[in-house]
This record gives sequence, structure tokens and C-alpha cells, in this order.
Amino acid sequence: MNSTSPIIQGLVPPVPTPLTQDGKVDPVAFDRIAEHLHASGIDAAFVLGSTGECASLSLSHRFHAIDAASAAFSNRMPLLVGIGDPCIDHSLSLAKHAAAANATALVLNAPSYYEISHTEMRAYLDRIIPQLPLPVLLYNMPWLTGHSFDSQTLEHAASFPGLIGFKDSSGDLAYLQNLIRIASTRTDLSVLVGNDFLFLDALKLGAHGAVVGGAILYPDCFRKLLDAFNNHSTDLAESLQQEINRRGEIIFPATGNPSSVFAAIKGGLASLGLCRPDMAPPIQSCTPDLVAAIGRILNPAAAA
Repeated sequence: MNSTSPIIQGLVPPVPTPLTQDGKVDPVAFDRIAEHLHASGIDAAFVLGSTGECASLSLSHRFHAIDAASAAFSNRMPLLVGIGDPCIDHSLSLAKHAAAANATALVLNAPSYYEISHTEMRAYLDRIIPQLPLPVLLYNMPWLTGHSFDSQTLEHAASFPGLIGFKDSSGDLAYLQNLIRIASTRTDLSVLVGNDFLFLDALKLGAHGAVVGGAILYPDCFRKLLDAFNNHSTDLAESLQQEINRRGEIIFPATGNPSSVFAAIKGGLASLGLCRPDMAPPIQSCTPDLVAAIGRILNPAAAA
């Protein structure tokens, strides 16, 4: 890479994969979501992450999602595509499909299911990253993958010229601070936080932006917070973080299930008229009553 500054920074919401009533990828809904984000001043979009139900969708569905997302976002903003999969051949197939669809970059998480050593993890990165046809962000998501990249693995990853940054959803600020330190050894690496509630704290530590679900539902809060931080408006930034926390604490656990956050984000989009709330099994979708309740939180004036 010849860049001297991070390629991906700012607000990068993880986009749910909209589905039709019969479970197919919905390209029309993808276009509505893309326009919603574009109008909100979002910097880039990330599809086929955990919010995008990557683990619940077949390869065929994921290929269709890449095509639909590329058509929707290509003239609006950069598009990041998640390629995480326990099978390395599946990840490489997704990467090649994303490149053919003119995606901007890839997002790679640790392979899940098996307990593997840090040595095995580094060997995995040695095998897959040189084969990737697009720049890649490394995604630390121990909650879902069962693995957290250790410092030696992160330092090793930073040696690959195709790496353009890291996303951390661990919720551990000490880990994030160490990640920022490692990334600072290059001028072109982004560090993005993946936790809504830690957005401001992450910015204070030196993060370049966020991949957070709330930014797809109330992007104005995140944009105003980022602008306030950059303008050194401390009190306003703190107030906006409190509002983000308040909304997230109500919306994200809405279904009462362990993976509620993913259903709730799609339910929120449904309340905005952007897609259906339908989730791919096994995650349970928001009921119509829950969709309406989330809508009242997102738009209290309409409920008055």
C-alpha cells in the first residue's frame, strides 16, 4: 500500500442483510438502506458482518448480498465485505466475489468453532492474507469467534502490506489501546471500535472511527459526536455519548435473546420502512409490536 493515511475511517455501520418474505436477499431494500446512510453522511458501509448475519446465510445468499450491496453502495460510499468463515476456501471465494463486484475492502475475523493456538492463528493469516485480492481489515470479535488476537499476532498482521487496519469489538479499552499502539507503527492503518457505548472513549484513545450498529439507526447522533470531538466540544460529545448509550440500552436487548442486538437493528430499519424485520434462522425476528416499539424510540415525535 502506498497510502500515508488510513483508508477507512469515520462512521462505518454494519449493515443487516435485508431479506424478502421468502428468505431471499432483497436488492431493493439494500438500495433504500444505502440511500438512508448516504443521506446521513455515513463514510462507508460494512456488509456480511455479524449484524449482516454472515454465519446464518448460505454461500449463495452471501454472494447475492455482495452483488446487491455493491449495486446499492457503489456510487455512494466505500463498501467493506465480511469474508469470515470457518472454511478458508469459503473465505477466499467470498473475497474473489467481492473483488469482482468492485468492493473496496474485505473484513476478516478469526475462524470460529475450533479452539486454536496463537501460533495456528498466525499460520492461518500467513496462508490467507497473501491470497486476498483486496485490502483487508482484521476483525477482533471474541464474543462470537471464541478467539482474541494476541499482541504478537496483531504485530505480525501489521507486517502485511495488504492490511489496512483493525476493527475491535472486544469491549476492552486496554486491548483497544494496545491495538492503537500496534497500528501506530504504520501511517496507513485504521483502528475502528465496534462498541457503541465506547465510541467517545475510543476516539480519546486515538481510534479513527467506529463500526457500530447504532450508527445505522440514529446516524445523526454519531456524526454530531464525531464532529463535536474533532471540534473539541467536550460537553456536547459527552452528552451525545449519553444519548447513544440511552438508546442502545433500550433497543439492543429488545427481544430478550442473547443475539437480540442483531434482530433489534434490523427491526429498527423495519420501523423506518427500509426493510423487513425477517432474520435468517436461528435468530428470532422482532415481532410487529417490537418493531413499533423501536420505532417510537427512534422517532418519539411521531409517537406523540
